[in-house]
Amino acid sequence: MTIFCLTFQEIGLNPLIILIITIFSIFFIVSFLITSPNMDTKGLLRVLYSKPIRKSSGKVIYTKKIK
Repeated sequence: MTIFCLTFQEIGLNPLIILIITIFSIFFIVSFLITSPNMDTKGLLRVLYSKPIRKSSGKVIYTKKIK
Protein backbone atom coordinates (compact mmCIF):
# COMPACT_ATOMS: atom_id res chain seq x y z
CA MET A 1 0.00 0.00 0.00
CA THR A 2 1.42 3.37 -0.98
CA ILE A 3 0.59 6.70 0.58
CA PHE A 4 -0.22 9.65 -1.66
CA CYS A 5 1.94 12.59 -0.60
CA LEU A 6 2.61 15.99 -2.07
CA THR A 7 5.44 18.26 -1.08
CA PHE A 8 4.84 21.89 -0.12
CA GLN A 9 6.48 22.94 -3.40
CA GLU A 10 4.04 20.83 -5.43
CA ILE A 11 1.08 22.34 -3.56
CA GLY A 12 2.44 25.82 -4.24
CA LEU A 13 3.48 26.80 -0.73
CA ASN A 14 6.82 28.43 -0.19
CA PRO A 15 8.37 29.20 3.23
CA LEU A 16 7.05 32.80 3.20
CA ILE A 17 3.45 31.67 2.69
CA ILE A 18 3.81 29.03 5.41
CA LEU A 19 5.15 31.71 7.78
CA ILE A 20 2.23 34.04 6.99
CA ILE A 21 -0.31 31.24 7.54
CA THR A 22 1.35 30.37 10.86
CA ILE A 23 1.33 34.00 12.07
CA PHE A 24 -2.35 34.47 11.20
CA SER A 25 -3.24 31.13 12.82
CA ILE A 26 -1.51 32.11 16.05
CA PHE A 27 -3.18 35.54 15.94
CA PHE A 28 -6.61 33.91 15.51
CA ILE A 29 -6.09 31.52 18.43
CA VAL A 30 -4.82 34.29 20.73
CA SER A 31 -7.65 36.68 19.81
CA PHE A 32 -10.22 33.92 20.32
CA LEU A 33 -8.83 33.13 23.76
CA ILE A 34 -8.90 36.82 24.72
CA THR A 35 -12.49 37.40 23.55
CA SER A 36 -14.08 34.07 24.53
CA PRO A 37 -14.86 35.10 28.15
CA ASN A 38 -17.06 37.89 26.75
CA MET A 39 -19.05 35.48 24.58
CA ASP A 40 -21.35 33.98 27.18
CA THR A 41 -24.86 32.87 26.26
CA LYS A 42 -26.63 35.24 28.61
CA GLY A 43 -24.81 38.29 27.24
CA LEU A 44 -25.32 37.33 23.61
CA LEU A 45 -29.03 36.66 24.08
CA ARG A 46 -29.42 39.97 25.93
CA VAL A 47 -27.99 41.82 22.94
CA LEU A 48 -29.90 39.80 20.34
CA TYR A 49 -33.35 39.91 21.97
CA SER A 50 -33.43 43.46 23.32
CA LYS A 51 -33.99 46.76 21.62
CA PRO A 52 -30.92 48.94 22.09
CA ILE A 53 -31.32 52.57 23.07
CA ARG A 54 -28.55 54.96 22.07
CA LYS A 55 -28.10 57.98 24.32
CA SER A 56 -26.88 61.32 23.04
CA SER A 57 -23.46 60.62 24.57
CA GLY A 58 -23.09 57.62 22.26
CA LYS A 59 -23.53 54.98 24.97
CA VAL A 60 -25.82 52.07 24.10
CA ILE A 61 -28.18 50.66 26.73
CA TYR A 62 -29.92 47.32 26.28
CA THR A 63 -33.34 47.30 27.89
CA LYS A 64 -34.65 44.25 29.72
CA LYS A 65 -37.47 42.39 28.06
CA ILE A 66 -40.77 42.87 29.86
CA LYS A 67 -42.86 39.70 30.15
